[in-house]
Amino acid sequence: MQMRNTTTRKIMAVLLAVIMVLSLAACGSSGNNTQNTDNNTNTNEPSNAAPPENTAPSNQADPSGDQGSVSAGNSILVVYFSWSGHLDSISHWVADETGGDLYRVTAKDPYPEDYNQTADRAKSEQDNDVRPEIVIDITEEQMAQYDTVFFGFPVWWYDLPMSMWTFLESYDFSGKTIIPFFSHEGSSNGANALPTVEKLATGATVRSDDALSIRGGKVDGSENDVRAWVQGLGYQATAQETQNEPAEAEKTLVVYYSASGNTGRVAGFVADELNADTFELVPVEPYSDADLNWRDSSSRVNKEHDDTSLQDIALVSTEVPNWDDYDVVLFGYPIWWREASWVVNNFIKNNDFTGKAVIPFCTSTSSGLGDSGTNLEKMAGTGTWLEGQRFNENPSEDSVREWVRGLDLE
Repeated sequence: MQMRNTTTRKIMAVLLAVIMVLSLAACGSSGNNTQNTDNNTNTNEPSNAAPPENTAPSNQADPSGDQGSVSAGNSILVVYFSWSGHLDSISHWVADETGGDLYRVTAKDPYPEDYNQTADRAKSEQDNDVRPEIVIDITEEQMAQYDTVFFGFPVWWYDLPMSMWTFLESYDFSGKTIIPFFSHEGSSNGANALPTVEKLATGATVRSDDALSIRGGKVDGSENDVRAWVQGLGYQATAQETQNEPAEAEKTLVVYYSASGNTGRVAGFVADELNADTFELVPVEPYSDADLNWRDSSSRVNKEHDDTSLQDIALVSTEVPNWDDYDVVLFGYPIWWREASWVVNNFIKNNDFTGKAVIPFCTSTSSGLGDSGTNLEKMAGTGTWLEGQRFNENPSEDSVREWVRGLDLE
């Protein structure tokens, strides 16, 4: 892909800005592993089943997810739960068309990769009225700012995934308008799911009659339909709103892996500052707190560090929707033993960075950026890789945003 002249100028500006920054501070969808069972038409099993996207967060500080970002002043929120990746695509289109904030609900205990295991767990949760614990990064104060909530979910066992029951019961939706959208493999009318939303979102106006229903196997070709649906509802971002957005926002992507949540937090600030899309790297086998305990010589990360044959970490997906459209990629990761976490390697190896400016950033307790960015560049073999930035495990939001503004990417 040939980069435009404006992009070339931005790369030079980025390079100069990064050099200035570093002189002031020591820099201390479904991939190859996807098991696609979406065509299963047995209506006794959850719809849209395919490998999960959710990961369990941990509190281990080193070796070092953000679900998305919320911004002050925006009145539209797009919130969704996705396992197969179908709702991920639809939700990004809705957020892009409305200009709304995007937030993904994740379960603290990830759903299994295996279809039947997930089907069994989903049925058990429903039968036993379980409320799975979820990662909640939206405060009550932030939720209060939204007037309209686009609410996305797959239909599982004719109803909402129980994680979305948890979400709806966690907030006060009084006075808000909720517009559902969902994917399915046969339950096209959302027979039980829509009444559930109406029941749980107490005090809200739920526009069930306007809900969007898309069969999971047809999501890939439905972008125009999704955008037309938003426009028909009257929620398309105005020309003035679009004009006020950063010119290159739709061409900028933040890719990140976050083990303990620290890198995810930084990635959220970066993406929010640039109004950029995000893509989280999720291991098929998530790391637990015990796995990440680098002080324990028998922990998973220590075993992987000592035996490089164990460092081939399968990811839920390495394929970014519309990857070729992005000119600038900010790439975030934790530092493990003075290098980028090996969890990111398969993403680097499986993507072509030709024509892209890549800016790495990392989090660590004490180690610096070191040669991690340079080594990733060698692994990638393509792209224009610029100097990056290291943040400590708990940087202030202002410091992250200041660094991003210094890159002059808008």
